[in-house]
Amino acid sequence: MVSSSRSLPRDPTLDEIRTALASQGLHLDRLAQSMRSHGSQADASGRIPEALWQASAVRALNLNLVPAEYGGCAAMQSLLSRTMLMEYLGHADAGLALALPGPGLAAPCILALAGPRQKAGFFQRFDSDTPRWGAFAVTEPDCGSDATAMRMTASETAQGWRLNGTKCFITNGARADYIITFATVNRRLGRFGIRAFLVPGNTPGLVITRTERMTGLRASQLAVLTYTDCELPAEAWLRRGDEGPLDDAFSGAQQAWDYFRPLLSSIMIGTCQRVRDELAAYFEAGGLPAAPHLRVADVNGRLLDIDRRITTARLLCHHAAWKTDRHLATSMDASVTKAYVSRIAAQITREALDLAGLEGIAAHPALEQSYRDAKAYDIMEGTGDLQRLMIARAAQRRSPDFSRESALSVP
Repeated sequence: MVSSSRSLPRDPTLDEIRTALASQGLHLDRLAQSMRSHGSQADASGRIPEALWQASAVRALNLNLVPAEYGGCAAMQSLLSRTMLMEYLGHADAGLALALPGPGLAAPCILALAGPRQKAGFFQRFDSDTPRWGAFAVTEPDCGSDATAMRMTASETAQGWRLNGTKCFITNGARADYIITFATVNRRLGRFGIRAFLVPGNTPGLVITRTERMTGLRASQLAVLTYTDCELPAEAWLRRGDEGPLDDAFSGAQQAWDYFRPLLSSIMIGTCQRVRDELAAYFEAGGLPAAPHLRVADVNGRLLDIDRRITTARLLCHHAAWKTDRHLATSMDASVTKAYVSRIAAQITREALDLAGLEGIAAHPALEQSYRDAKAYDIMEGTGDLQRLMIARAAQRRSPDFSRESALSVP
């Protein structure tokens, strides 16, 4: 039974988050300003500039997404507080917000699949003054959107496990110190043959085949990883110890996606807000709309419509996070959030380019970069089309009266 909202701790405000992080050496406003200053450099090079953060901030960055019992910030334990933080950083630069150190997508997998000793061992690695990254490897070439059809194999050996296969589109894969890697022990078992393994980034046989040249979000370094006879100890297999015969590691991947889709969406909501703010600043400074027939009232109307869509996206994101924090099912909410934010990010960034024109883009280069970032965002953690398919399937399961015939009869 879920506790009433009155018995749950109050989520901190952004100011309280700022104060809590400052006590750990991370000055949020200073980091955001640095991200704005270095965003174009990171976009051009696909790398994190060395001067992006101060040395005193590294430990606090590493511990983002780490539970409090392993050293994480007590004010940053709810998904809602984390979405607020990532929206703020997404306003500074979306690509760099994704590229910041920390366990990343690996964290919810560890929480869902690992035993107590494995959890402690993993999260304690991030309590360090050296930047460290975690990654999450599920997607494979030629498998399309059906992640359960993976071909990467895990073979049991006398010493532990041997992995062979290829993973692609791995966020922060080119810099990851630890990679949660999913492989099958028996393809005929489908999802029930899938296991998850903790693979150190320096494991012999693990090679970064290439880093994708993305349209946007380039600092996140999406990588193709090849595993050739990667030998792992027995304890690399993530398991709680209470698994039943029908338990499968793929459920951990699904939990990670459900957790991260609102978090990733909040970054793009911050980007949309920055686009809106820069567009307003351009016109307030005397800039003229690219289309000569547009009047000031028309521009104000467009800005109000952008505000409406951003507010709707933020409410969807916060609602999904609120439900996650109360251990309620959120698969459909996470997909709705991701699909809607993908669509409005593409719309808003394109409309901004059309309104500002060449002069506005020259005065505010972030408008063009944000347009490319929105394009790249659509394919991360499931494309917008895939999310809509998942929403339709979830709606079908919820409605006992739904049938193929009734669906075809909809005009």
